[in-house]
Amino acid sequence: MAAISRIYLGVVLLLAVAASTTSRVAAFGLPRGLRPGHCASVFRTYDTASPFMSGNTTAIHIGNTKSCVAGYGGRLDPHTAYQFCIPSWVAFTDNGTLVGEAAMNHAAVRPGTAVSGFKRLFGIRQDGRFSMVVDLDSFVDRMYNKMVKREAELVPYHFTEQLGRCGIEIEEGNVKSFLPEDVASILVAELKRTAEAHLGREIRYAMVTVPGHLNAAQRSWLVMEAAQWRGGFRTAKLVDEQVAAAAAYRLHEKRGDRKVILVFHLGGRTCHATKFRFKDGSARLLDEYHDPYLGGDDFTGRVVDYFLELIQEKHDRDIRGDDGALRKLRADCESAKKLLSDREGVLMNIGSVLGEAADVYEELTRAKFEELNRDLMERAMEIVETVVMGGAPSSHTQSRKDAIDEVILVGGSVRIPMVGQLLEDYFDGRGLIRDEDAVIRGAALLSRPESARYVDECYNGGVSGPLWLAK
Repeated sequence: MAAISRIYLGVVLLLAVAASTTSRVAAFGLPRGLRPGHCASVFRTYDTASPFMSGNTTAIHIGNTKSCVAGYGGRLDPHTAYQFCIPSWVAFTDNGTLVGEAAMNHAAVRPGTAVSGFKRLFGIRQDGRFSMVVDLDSFVDRMYNKMVKREAELVPYHFTEQLGRCGIEIEEGNVKSFLPEDVASILVAELKRTAEAHLGREIRYAMVTVPGHLNAAQRSWLVMEAAQWRGGFRTAKLVDEQVAAAAAYRLHEKRGDRKVILVFHLGGRTCHATKFRFKDGSARLLDEYHDPYLGGDDFTGRVVDYFLELIQEKHDRDIRGDDGALRKLRADCESAKKLLSDREGVLMNIGSVLGEAADVYEELTRAKFEELNRDLMERAMEIVETVVMGGAPSSHTQSRKDAIDEVILVGGSVRIPMVGQLLEDYFDGRGLIRDEDAVIRGAALLSRPESARYVDECYNGGVSGPLWLAK
């Protein structure tokens, strides 16, 4: 057993080295300026060519709240795009595993058996440190100890140690333990089945998106365990989420060369900003900042707290100890938050939360929502400013802003009007790209060599497709 463990560890270390990334990430491993003959030779190798065979590849994006699969192909038209998304929930029951909407609904009844938001724990050790990373300084060590402790305060299940990493422990009849990558693989397999049912054939390869801040070991766990060993793909490749978002708007092509791009992500549970530049076919990281505990769920939580106080004050009821009423109130507040993206006000039926027969309505206005969440949104803006400035003194603020050529907003929470307004004001009214699904669409584009077009030298005039397919 010890020998097997050593072999397993050695394989993982090799994978970690192979998957390591630097501030320069070349497209398909190829910079610009190569001879077409060399392109054809490299593309024919199993590692680089197979995952990008047109029609055999799909894109996978695992988010904290929503996971998606997207690609191209159909029974009649191979160029037709498809995209399917499910909630990032997995529930474990005595009768089997539930995924997506069914798992999220099950969580309302048996919250201790359902898992979501596990993406934050990829490759994290149970003591809070990164797996397979040694000699961490005390600051990083303290930060990730804090992360695991914070996660334990938010979820109804427990954490345990598996293979030296932070595992998830579920009690449903008996105790079951999983790594976060195991849970991700269940979502990956479900998305793969959905895409295959749509296409009517097997999909063998995947392009998987990853947050830019993940280290080499975390990337290896994700691609090997979640996508290949358990997810069902023969081979998978990784692309940073910010690169995929930029590719959705063709900024990876020559017209985007040397442009400085800022991708700001505000999702349901996390927030991060990344600044990078495409140069000679490579994406070069300039700066990034990540907050694993800031997102749409926090905005909803502020609304929940507001209505808890209002119900107690106006209706003389304290429902904090009523799990059913709290679940109903949170669901209503989440729905109201989304509606306020297009409306100035929403009426909420408090009577249904209190279990009363009569309808009792209270209004939530957009102005009130913004008042409740202003400090959280300002926290998000601080992340943007940190990345834009890159450590420069405040006297350079305008020049640093002007140096940003494109700003792309992704994630479900960028639909909130105040978020867009704060960013537009910060960038002096310039136009911003707001597209919550840019990451998965860009990843789907990059899964096709004939569409990715990182390296023009590797294509036959852009007409008959890449040279290695034109033989």
